Amino acid sequence: MRNRISKLYFPASLPRHHHAARWRRLLGYGDVPLLDMPGKLKVARYAFPAAVPAAAGKRVLFFADLHCGPRTAALADELESKVEALAPDLLLCGGDLTAGAVDLDLLPPLLKRLSEHVENCIAIPGNWERGKSWLSQEFWHDFFARSGWHYLCNEGMCIGDWGWIYGCDEMSQGAPGIMDDAPAGREKVALIHRPDTVVFLDWRDELEGFDLALCGHSHGGQIRIPFVGPLTASSFYRRKFDCGLFGREGSGLRMLISSGVNHASFPWRFNCRREIVLLEFERH
Repeated sequence: MRNRISKLYFPASLPRHHHAARWRRLLGYGDVPLLDMPGKLKVARYAFPAAVPAAAGKRVLFFADLHCGPRTAALADELESKVEALAPDLLLCGGDLTAGAVDLDLLPPLLKRLSEHVENCIAIPGNWERGKSWLSQEFWHDFFARSGWHYLCNEGMCIGDWGWIYGCDEMSQGAPGIMDDAPAGREKVALIHRPDTVVFLDWRDELEGFDLALCGHSHGGQIRIPFVGPLTASSFYRRKFDCGLFGREGSGLRMLISSGVNHASFPWRFNCRREIVLLEFERH
């Protein structure tokens, strides 16, 4: 019954396998280069040709699925140290920053520490944030703003003279959609919590003009069998969208899926790295 209600009120929750088939894997889990930095959090590096000259040389750090709680202090500290060391021009959080509502008080100190190292910090809702239906979108805007962050939910934001970030709503109890027109002459990045939402927006032809979509949610499958890969992933499309870089047929749009920082459902990973993602835009 709950699933039927979800599909009735949240049409984004309907699988669209025909459109998912249009996405082809360009780089798999084991193909992504990792920076040589110590610690539990690996840094996956992706280099993209800059879509506009002003974006050349810019560095963006992306992370998702921290699921902050009492046992994540070490991961949070390591995240901060890597943000400081990498000194990105932009820091992006792809949702699920929190877990239980009782742990929300742990977030402001961490958010403030992170924003001290980066001028522009942006977050979007994940299913864990959206699942707390008693907390309004105004609450989340204010919650992040007090720590020096921008919270985007179906809205875009210009970054300097080079970038435009669109933060999308989460399909779980939300209404994802592209509501703003992207300005010309900028690197256009869609920040979307889960790859299934990318498929949904592509089905509605709403991602035209974007260069890149950044996602998390899958946790890389969390359990990866050597020579096999993940048993499954948190997606309508199972193993297809576990982790890595994907390209849309007939389009220049790419989708990058991170394996995320923390775990979910069960408190451990097997043969599946915890990662943050460094994006570097290079001159043609």
